[in-house]
Amino acid sequence: MTVAVYPSPFFAMLQLSLTSLPLFLVGLAFGAVLGLAAAAAAFVALGLSLGLDVAAYHAAMTGIPAGLLVWQAERSRSDPTVLVLTMIAYACAIIALAAVLLSGHPDGMRGVIAEELQRTFSALSEYAEQAGQQPLPMEGLEDVLDQLAGLFPAFAAAGWVLTTAASAGFAQLLLRRFGRAALPTPDIADLQLPRWIAFVLVAVLAVAYLPDGIGFAGKNMVPVVLLAFLFCGIGVVHALARRSSSGGFWLGGTYALLIVFSWAAAAVVVLVGMLDVVFDFRRRAGPPPPD
Repeated sequence: MTVAVYPSPFFAMLQLSLTSLPLFLVGLAFGAVLGLAAAAAAFVALGLSLGLDVAAYHAAMTGIPAGLLVWQAERSRSDPTVLVLTMIAYACAIIALAAVLLSGHPDGMRGVIAEELQRTFSALSEYAEQAGQQPLPMEGLEDVLDQLAGLFPAFAAAGWVLTTAASAGFAQLLLRRFGRAALPTPDIADLQLPRWIAFVLVAVLAVAYLPDGIGFAGKNMVPVVLLAFLFCGIGVVHALARRSSSGGFWLGGTYALLIVFSWAAAAVVVLVGMLDVVFDFRRRAGPPPPD
């Protein structure tokens, strides 16, 4: 799927976001060992066809986390809390590792990202000019690109968490449909964050106020940690919907609001997840009806 993007860029983002799907299909059907073997085969194939840098990127962002998530699913019997916390921890670790590796740049990771964004938009502007189209006004974009670089790792990491969760869920759905699922399907209604996650959020917020590269990394970890509360809030909605005769309406309305009013609705769901860590809404609401 990764190789197919290069000769045919149509639907490239969709293909790249689902490159972990084959690895999850193997891992969730045959176990973490064969899942890692599939990731190793992908590493070799990409190294021979597209180069070692592409293979290493695929291994870090797709192969290793897919194997890790399948292993966690095996050892926890598909506990959704364990799986979500694993993805959040891995995404934060990638941001921290990138900050260390790029610390040699005068402006650290932010400077490298800003330069890459400017180089990309410059290439797009040149391509547009060669194609006879209006070139992009780079003078007006420089400030925008600099601001975008400030939260680019957070957007990339959050997108990675969401696409990885979607790939894993789609793989499990397919395996269940054809009777090949080796593990139970995680139930998001059972996702309950431990209370120590609040201390993690406070620690990341404190790091965000530090200067230079450390503060930049901490600032970009904050939205990633908040994703855990987003998943928890959605779990609360699912659990409470099962206790209501109009549960489908509440679930449909929640997801519609998340799509239409993405940031505002997500903030409300995150707040619900935060409050659930303290008040445990599901325990107070009692068990769902047997049907």
